[in-house]
Amino acid sequence: MMEEALLLQKIILPFIVLPILPPMPAPRREIQVRHAAGAPESVAAVIRTERELEKLIAGESTADTRQISAVVSKLHVVIADYLDSGKSLKITLSAVEILSAVEAAIREACGQPSPWPDGADARTFFVHGLYDEIIQQPSNIFETKLFPDGTERYIPISRSTWKACLEKLRGQIIESGLKIAKKRAGAD
Repeated sequence: MMEEALLLQKIILPFIVLPILPPMPAPRREIQVRHAAGAPESVAAVIRTERELEKLIAGESTADTRQISAVVSKLHVVIADYLDSGKSLKITLSAVEILSAVEAAIREACGQPSPWPDGADARTFFVHGLYDEIIQQPSNIFETKLFPDGTERYIPISRSTWKACLEKLRGQIIESGLKIAKKRAGAD
């Protein structure tokens, strides 16, 4: 048995020609890598220093205004869907109640806890549920950042951008409420 293994190793194996296989393709990755010099500025905000990265992680970075409109549009859909779910319970929230949920979400984005108890009645519980629905959204929203090593990465939306989105939403709700009030005053 030992002799057969030696015979195979010394005499036969050197004469076996193995086919040359092409190189394996690189695995597809969700995060694409590209050189920092070749990436257009409109594609991603570049993180230039370690301090910028630290600020981003801590939520102290400046808001990325390019994403605000898209995120606010998504929030409109989320709120509309949530309010639609209240129809079966015969609960319709006023603009003030919706605004209170958005205000609470803004405070939460600043690090303050929810101001509401878990729900004294069905209406309070429903408003608190809207607040919960809103504050869960950042976990589903990502922004693209270009890092100093040239990699482009998806990271969760920054706290400052999220807060700016909520503030814009609040402004839109107030503006809509004022328009409705003017129409009602003009109709009388």
